[in-house]
Amino acid sequence: MTTFEKDKAAIQEDAANAYDILKARKAELQRIEREGRACKNGFRRQCLEQEYARRAAEYRKLDELLG
Repeated sequence: MTTFEKDKAAIQEDAANAYDILKARKAELQRIEREGRACKNGFRRQCLEQEYARRAAEYRKLDELLG
């Protein structure tokens, strides 16, 4: 089970956990963005961009579950 699936199940089970889950995911997005801006390796930057896009899509899906 992926982290996304675990977070989705936790939100569906108890919406009170949603704030903490989304807050942690937002912090992770900010970390990836910061790391990508500081990275001078083009390949690594491209990998970070893909990871950021995937995690941002997951964040939006979890946010849509709430409202």
